[in-house]
Amino acid sequence: MIDISVVIVNYNNDGVLRGCLPALLSSLEGIDAEVLLSDNGSTDGSLPWVRSTYPSIQVIENKANLGFAEGNNRALPLTTGRYVLLLNPDTVVEPDSIAKMITFLDTKPQAGVVSCKLINGDGSRQISARRYPTLLTYFLSYTGLSLQYQDSPFFGQFNMTDWDGDSERQVDWACGAVLMVRRKTLEKVGGLDPYFFLTYDEVDWCRRIKKAGFEVWYTPCAVIQHLDRQSEPQANPKPEARIKYMTVERNSRTRYFLKHRGRVYMILVELLHIALAAGLLLKMNLLGTRRAPVYVMELKLLIIMNLRTLRRLPRVIGRMLIRLLGGSQKWAKMPLLINPYLVDDN
Repeated sequence: MIDISVVIVNYNNDGVLRGCLPALLSSLEGIDAEVLLSDNGSTDGSLPWVRSTYPSIQVIENKANLGFAEGNNRALPLTTGRYVLLLNPDTVVEPDSIAKMITFLDTKPQAGVVSCKLINGDGSRQISARRYPTLLTYFLSYTGLSLQYQDSPFFGQFNMTDWDGDSERQVDWACGAVLMVRRKTLEKVGGLDPYFFLTYDEVDWCRRIKKAGFEVWYTPCAVIQHLDRQSEPQANPKPEARIKYMTVERNSRTRYFLKHRGRVYMILVELLHIALAAGLLLKMNLLGTRRAPVYVMELKLLIIMNLRTLRRLPRVIGRMLIRLLGGSQKWAKMPLLINPYLVDDN
């Protein structure tokens, strides 16, 4: 069995891949490794470039944008390493980082998964390990209190900003941009939940890993540069692209809380998001508060997105009643939360 299998999910990431792959392959020199690229129907020329430039990379060609979780899942059964590294295409691996993560897992048999120190393009630290999200942490984040009192263990609890990230520790979950998982863990827990198209997939995965009896660790001994939000679809600034991304992010959040905290808790979180977004927009209009245009756009899109869902609600309830009363099963099916990357929302 080889030491490490590296899995990268690509979707129109030609720009960042050209920085990611050379650094990755350089860092793997001297390590018995394999690299798998799961491509989600890219159309930007990145796939032909990978095939011609790096023929040793195993390509899994998906015919559609399956999302991060399912994109990884398509590659995981093909991996053969003792460890599997999920790596974002918008990363630049520093020398020896992968070797250090392998050594870390070799010395900690109870660690099911480990992440490392992530840095921004300017070298500053990027938050990469967090506590589980809650109704309280969303309130603190949206009201700005978590930023205003970052050094407080209470106000900074979600992002753990009272900790400098320079020490090893167990964490609730770590950023999915860089996650190295043990083969034993993968066999017991399985892959990512494919219903998380984007975001929350790593939160759910780490939670399942801990529930299975393994530990989730963070180590600063390995350093990887993460060009956060430099890959599709996060990097696309167009309103229609932003609302698509926010929609699937909301869907993932809804699934996470429904799965781990129950229906009532999930509803409360969603109501909080709508109320805080509406409140912030109202405050800006009344007080003339200056905010970056993109921030104002995000708040407006958040409300539009939820209004679209509310518009579907009567039809969803009506079709549910038809199904319960013995009507056409096929006609009665209509999901409330849809994936705009795969389904036309009309």
